[in-house]
Amino acid sequence: MTYLVRRLKGTKAAAEALGVSQPTVERYVAGKLKRPRRDLRGRMEREVKKRWQPRIRAKARKKAEATDDLVVSTRARFGFPAAGGTTDDVRIRDITQACRPSGRTACTPPAS
Repeated sequence: MTYLVRRLKGTKAAAEALGVSQPTVERYVAGKLKRPRRDLRGRMEREVKKRWQPRIRAKARKKAEATDDLVVSTRARFGFPAAGGTTDDVRIRDITQACRPSGRTACTPPAS
């Protein structure tokens, strides 16, 4: 709520955007009300998403539309069987690799 009040430069504008009264918005900002009802929570999320870093979100969306990258994600074990707690103990790691269209052949598994 405070983000919307700051972004819209006042409680009146925030109240109009959310469809509630100005005193209600002031109560949320002051901390007297803490949990909005379900319908108001949904409206708040929509309004914040509309205003939250629009240029960054637009740039990411444009980049995602322009590329057809393939992302490979797997889990692997690194280390040697050893006593628990030693540095040689086996560790499971998540590995994520993005493969560009030009380098796809390097990311595909070998034929058996």
